[in-house]
Amino acid sequence: MKQKMRIKKMRIKLSVNSDKCRKKAMQVAVLASGVTSVALEGEFGDELVVIGDGVDAACLVLALRKKGCCATLETLQEVKPEKKPQVDDKSVTPHCCIAQCSVVNNEQPRPEIYRIVHDSYGPTTGCRIM
Repeated sequence: MKQKMRIKKMRIKLSVNSDKCRKKAMQVAVLASGVTSVALEGEFGDELVVIGDGVDAACLVLALRKKGCCATLETLQEVKPEKKPQVDDKSVTPHCCIAQCSVVNNEQPRPEIYRIVHDSYGPTTGCRIM
C-alpha cells in the first residue's frame, strides 16, 4: 500500500548567541533523515525552519539539545504539495528563433586534409613545447 507524502514544516526556536551555534544547529538539521530544506529565519536568526517528509520533530529537537543548542518546537504544520498546472502540447507555440535548416541534405561532410610542412624551428632549437 502506497502512503501519501506528508511534508511537514516545523519552526524551532533556538537560543543561540554565536554563529558557531547556528552553524552547528544547521548541520544537525541537515543530517536528519527526510529533511529537504533548512533555513534560519527570525529577526536575530534564532528560528530554524525545517521542511521535510517523515521528519520526526521530537527527535530533531532532542538531537539539537544533545549538541548543546537550547531548542524548543514552536510550530509544526503539514504542507500540502502544490499542484502544477498541466500544459497541453497543442497550446505551446514553437519558438520563432529556431533556425530553419534544410531537411534534405545528402552531402557527406568532407574530411579535412592537412599537409605537413617543414618545421622552421626544428629539433636544434631545444624548444620541446612546440
